[in-house]
Amino acid sequence: MSEVLDLFLELAAIASPSGEERPVADVVVRYLRDLDLAPEEDAAGNVYARLEPSREGTPLFFCAHTDTVPPAGELRPVVENGVVRNAAGTILGADDKSAVATMLEAARRLLAENRPHAGIELLFTTQEEVGLLGASAFDHARLHAQLGYVYDQAAPIGEIILGAPWARRMDVVFHGRAAHSGMYPEEGRSAIQAAAKAIADLRLGRVDAETTANVGVITGGTAANIVPEWCTFVAEARSHDERKLADLVQEMLDAFTFAATEAECEVETRLRNQYRGYRFAKSDDVVRLAAAALERSGRPVSYALSGGAADANAFNERGLRCVNLANGMTDIHTPDERIAVDDLEGMVDVTLALVEEAHGA
Repeated sequence: MSEVLDLFLELAAIASPSGEERPVADVVVRYLRDLDLAPEEDAAGNVYARLEPSREGTPLFFCAHTDTVPPAGELRPVVENGVVRNAAGTILGADDKSAVATMLEAARRLLAENRPHAGIELLFTTQEEVGLLGASAFDHARLHAQLGYVYDQAAPIGEIILGAPWARRMDVVFHGRAAHSGMYPEEGRSAIQAAAKAIADLRLGRVDAETTANVGVITGGTAANIVPEWCTFVAEARSHDERKLADLVQEMLDAFTFAATEAECEVETRLRNQYRGYRFAKSDDVVRLAAAALERSGRPVSYALSGGAADANAFNERGLRCVNLANGMTDIHTPDERIAVDDLEGMVDVTLALVEEAHGA
């Protein structure tokens, strides 16, 4: 088996839901030390290492996250017909351990083959799946490079993500009045009824080509024979247009207020910016470099927008220029998650091509 496949199989066999990434970080640290690099860790558990430049050019940083969504069972990665999957019937963890493996293997080859480069920084972050927490906590001033890449898009290699949405979360609590539902229902005020009306009035799903909304969690009440005095739900809205997002969020807030008034309840809403979006042009330097590297690697180049966030959102918010590149993952976050061995090896080639393009820039 290839070096990158061996490493990926080792990583994929380790459970690492958000907040429990330490065993994966230990493998990353061991690997970096074996390369005679000096990995550093911060309070958030992020692992950082730097390869000093050997020639002039544009330094680059590469980032992958070490956490996964929670597995629903055993992790038993196997290779079948050139494809890696989990034989135990839960997630594989290619999102994003495949990127961890390819970036580490690319660094190994750079050093083993004494390839010239303009400076490489590697960052392996924690808790990406629950809100980009590791990338947001990392001290970005430590980075020498202003251009970077994450590999965190489930699509064929060659797809460059030009933009990701802005997103806001709403934690909504309706307060009603409890009463016995059989004896004194008139005295009660149903918080669940108010919440249901609010949700029914929302535009959910795909609002337009750039915008989505969702209610993902709802709880409420205490017993079947008590008019529920409380109900809470979690909603979110996303858009590639920040103004559209603001307008949609206000529309949702108005729906909450109206529903509470109609049901003679009260409502409180806590708003949180989940992440800021970004948008690149094909002419931007970080995109042009990626396109050139993909072409050098023999991959057809395509462009897309993402409906979700990645660590790239956190870097771009802080003034760096970071692009998300598709790396061949398929059906992530599901029991059918898989990745081809050729794609693992292909992203090593893409990484080396990025480095070559950068020191020629």
